[in-house]
Amino acid sequence: MSEQIDVNKLDGNEGAEAQLAREIASDQWLRVSPIAILYFFVKTLFFLVNHVFIYLIPVFAFNLSKLKENPILFASGAATIVLLVLIASIIKYAFYFYRLSEDRVEIRQGMIKKSHMDLPFGKIQNVKIIQPFYYRFSNFSIVELDTAGSAKQEANIVAIRLPMAESFKQKVQAVAVSANSTSTSFSPTETVPLTEILLNTRSIKDLVIHGVTNNRVWIFLGFLAPFYNAIAENVGSLFANLGLDIASYLNYETQTIGIFILHLLTILMVIILFIVLFSILGSIFVFYDFRLSRSENRYIRRSGLLTKHEISMKVSRIQRAVQQQDWLDILIGRVNVKFEQNSAGAPGGNQAGQMSSTNKLIIPSVTPLQADDLVQDVFNVQAISQVQYKHVSPRYILRLVLYPCLPIIVFLVTFAFAKAYSLAGWLAVAAIISLLIGACVLRWYRWGYSRDGSFFYIRKGFFGRDYFAFPISKMQQTGLVQTPFMRANKIATFKVVLASGGMTVPYMPAFEAAALIDLSLLKIARDKPAWM
Repeated sequence: MSEQIDVNKLDGNEGAEAQLAREIASDQWLRVSPIAILYFFVKTLFFLVNHVFIYLIPVFAFNLSKLKENPILFASGAATIVLLVLIASIIKYAFYFYRLSEDRVEIRQGMIKKSHMDLPFGKIQNVKIIQPFYYRFSNFSIVELDTAGSAKQEANIVAIRLPMAESFKQKVQAVAVSANSTSTSFSPTETVPLTEILLNTRSIKDLVIHGVTNNRVWIFLGFLAPFYNAIAENVGSLFANLGLDIASYLNYETQTIGIFILHLLTILMVIILFIVLFSILGSIFVFYDFRLSRSENRYIRRSGLLTKHEISMKVSRIQRAVQQQDWLDILIGRVNVKFEQNSAGAPGGNQAGQMSSTNKLIIPSVTPLQADDLVQDVFNVQAISQVQYKHVSPRYILRLVLYPCLPIIVFLVTFAFAKAYSLAGWLAVAAIISLLIGACVLRWYRWGYSRDGSFFYIRKGFFGRDYFAFPISKMQQTGLVQTPFMRANKIATFKVVLASGGMTVPYMPAFEAAALIDLSLLKIARDKPAWM
């Protein structure tokens, strides 16, 4: 077995490229920096929170009073868990090594369950450089190697200096360039300088808009649901200490109905303000100092306030482009652009279109003109928001009215008869039914589809609008679904599966769905395009 050496004992003053060449020439197993212990520690804690502690939240919520009565016992248990995680992190570091050669990287780790990964550079699809906030003070980074393989087998170099990570990324990309080049004079030890063209940046103002228009804090509020009673008690105690009596403030018996409604609206506005501020902070943390650039055949996104992320995505791997607008985006005139790549092996990736965020390149809250330019840069297509979309069959409205609206309508009418509603009550029921039918019509109106010789376009949504564009040559599976009702009316639901997930277009003319399937099969059989 080759001798194992500590990479931190290498000369820190030499250039990153020289040090990389030295590591390759040594052909020895290298130990990463001890700061990797912190990486393993944080990663293990996150694993416990996501896969263990989250299921214990109801238990903690129901036993919160007992925990308050025994704080020493609770603190001792928490300290024991932290100590065990720290010991496990030290063990992981002690048994983690990597080795570089001219055309591959090897990673060996594990004490009980040992693993040895041998990864040729030619198999690496993406190189992601991540600098967590706990690495920032030491200028270390994490290199994630995306192989589009199993998500259970990680290919990460968990702690190398940032200049070294950049040199390693350039070397991997240089090997990829040489693999596509007809030149025979290329040497694997050479680093090919790649020019980056800056495509887009996001200002703080843009990130604030993104936080306001794309509020996802409701997920966080749902996470806190078991603790609402405890939170309410503590908030009430806090206000009482400040001299504010919330109970009297909301006592409708001691004030006029107008003042009571005003108080309720005030509290509601404060809550909404808190939610919006929380969402804005999240947007800034994720997308701060956002820079999107293109280098040869790759897109590179850099962003992050505390944790710096650098994501690289090959143009050839992009399966579809997406433009998303919530209702507030439409009012403000902003668009969220996503480029989605292969989801095979990604956590949560499946054919239903559920993808890991690491397989999406997101450009937040750009203008419609910028969004069209970005999509055209990827696929060289017309502006997808300006495409003339065909509506799906109006019979889709009937389908929505029958399900899921009909059960709700039957319940409302039955309840109104049982309670012997007055004219005002029946008018309210009629208004609700009208809103449901109007929602069905709006949902139908948002559905649209179009195609040209090489691309297929889909539009869908409800209050907002989503536009999708993908090359017909990247279709991997197609399907045509018809019920007896649909067959009688010569309509069908078209289904397509890309490497990034599945999509459907309901109630389109059957002959158009069949023609699209024939066209995709013909192009793939004739051109044999590469989808990666």
